[in-house]
Amino acid sequence: MVEIVQQWDRVEGIIIAEHLDPKTVAEFINTTGVIAAMDWYERTPHLIGLTLVSQERRLATVNDVNEIVASTEFEDFALDVATEFNAEVMIGDVSADALPEDADLEAEIDSATDKTTVVELTQTPASSIPLLAALEDIDIASVQLDGDWRALVYEMEGEESPVLVGDYPMVLLARNGEEFKALLAVDDDPESMTMFNWGMSTRTLCGGHANDDVSRLAEELVGARTDLREIAQAFPNADASAAENTAQLEGVNAVDAFVRALGIPSSIADVLLGRIAIEDVPGVEFNDARGIANAIGRSVDKMLTEPESTGSKLWETYHKVAVERPWIVRLAASVEASVGATLIVNAFRRRNRRSVWTVAGGIFGTMMIVDSIAEVSLAKYLGLRAERHAQRYSDVHG
Repeated sequence: MVEIVQQWDRVEGIIIAEHLDPKTVAEFINTTGVIAAMDWYERTPHLIGLTLVSQERRLATVNDVNEIVASTEFEDFALDVATEFNAEVMIGDVSADALPEDADLEAEIDSATDKTTVVELTQTPASSIPLLAALEDIDIASVQLDGDWRALVYEMEGEESPVLVGDYPMVLLARNGEEFKALLAVDDDPESMTMFNWGMSTRTLCGGHANDDVSRLAEELVGARTDLREIAQAFPNADASAAENTAQLEGVNAVDAFVRALGIPSSIADVLLGRIAIEDVPGVEFNDARGIANAIGRSVDKMLTEPESTGSKLWETYHKVAVERPWIVRLAASVEASVGATLIVNAFRRRNRRSVWTVAGGIFGTMMIVDSIAEVSLAKYLGLRAERHAQRYSDVHG
C-alpha cells in the first residue's frame, strides 16, 4: 500500500499556448509521473491551470515502484511542458517560455451576464454591515443564519470580482451566468484561498494510475474533492461528504446541491439562481450604500442593540456612562484634548522639527484631539438617541 509521510505544499501553475488539447496535455504529464490536477474552460483553449504539490522545491512524482516522492525539479517540469507544447509555463515562481513571438492567444469567449450575485457566509457583526455598505459603495443584504453566522448578499457588475466585505474566515459563493464557484478565504492573502469552480473541467493526473492507492492519494493531495471538503468544513453543520459529491454536477444542480450540503436555507440557492429577488429572501435586512455619517449612525444603533456582537458589553457600558453621566465623557475628552494640544505645541517649539520623535509627537497629538472630538460627538448622539427613545415610549404608553 502506498503511504505519504511528507508534508506537502500546494503549488499553482499555468500553461499558455496557441491551442491546448486537454487530453494530449494530460497524456504528456502522465509520462512525467508528476502528481497534478488540471483545470480548464472549454471556451479558453489556450489556457490550462495546474495544481501540484511540492516539498523543498521538488514536485510530488510517482516513481518506478509506485511510491509518491518529491523528486522532480520545478524548472525541469516547466521546461519539459513548455518545449512539448510550444508554450509558456509558470510553476510557482518558476517559468519557462517556448511560446512563439507571433502566437495568437485570442479566444472567442461567451459574453457574461450583466451581473454577478455574491453570497458571503461570515461572522461579521450586524453592526458593521451599514458602514461596510457605505465604504464599499454597494447595497448589502443580510440574512441571519445559525449562531453568529450570517449571509451577506450583494451584486457586482458583469464579471467584476467580489469585494470580500465580510470578516475572515468566510465562505463565498458567486454566480455569473452559468458559472458558479465557491471560495474559502481565511485571510486577505490570495495564495491561501481555496476555490472550486463548477464551470471548469478538472482531471487529476498521477502517472496514469486509476482506481488504486496511488490515484486515491493523488486525489487527496491535489484533487478538487479535497478543495470542496476544505471549503465545507469551514462552515458549521455542513456535510463535507455531500459537498465533495457535488464536484461532478453542473448548473442549477450544482448550486442547489452545494447550498444544501452547507446546511443553509434553500433561499440562498434561489437568489443565486435568480429564482427570487434579493428582497424576497425570508428574513433579509437591507443596508443601502448611503453616506458615511448615516452609516455610522445606523452601525451604532445596531451595535447597542445587538447581543451577539463581540463588543456589545463594552458598548453597553459606554452607552450607560454617555447617557447617565455625560460629564465623565466630556471630562475624559477634555483631558485627552489637552494632552494632545500639549504634544503639538511641544513639537512646534522644538528646534529640530524634523526629528522622528518630534513628528511622532505632533501626529499623536493631532490624533488625540480628533479622537476627543469624536468621543464628545458620539456621547451627544447617544444622549439624543436615548431622549428620542424615551419620548417615543412615553407617546406610545402615555
